[in-house]
Amino acid sequence: MLSQPDRPTAILASDSVIALEILRTIRQRGMRIPDEISLITFHDADWTGVTTPPITVVDQPVYALGHSVADLLIRRLKGDIQPAERLVLRTAIITRGSVGAPHP
Repeated sequence: MLSQPDRPTAILASDSVIALEILRTIRQRGMRIPDEISLITFHDADWTGVTTPPITVVDQPVYALGHSVADLLIRRLKGDIQPAERLVLRTAIITRGSVGAPHP
């Protein structure tokens, strides 16, 4: 994607492991964040705040998610036969320096 003439101006990585590989590739290609490409990832991993520039993240409530899923699983194991339920937890965007306006 990054070698195409009409390459993306931003990438949203599904998690911090993928984002780290994307960051490595961007740097290997000599591209500048956020001047040439913006980068956002899910999960506020420790490294995302110490890069130059720091990476904007969608922070997920990982502990609350694990707790909620474990609670649902335990109820099922105890015989609860309620229909499937949808669980939505609040996320937050932590804005840092990795997002900029695309340059033509």
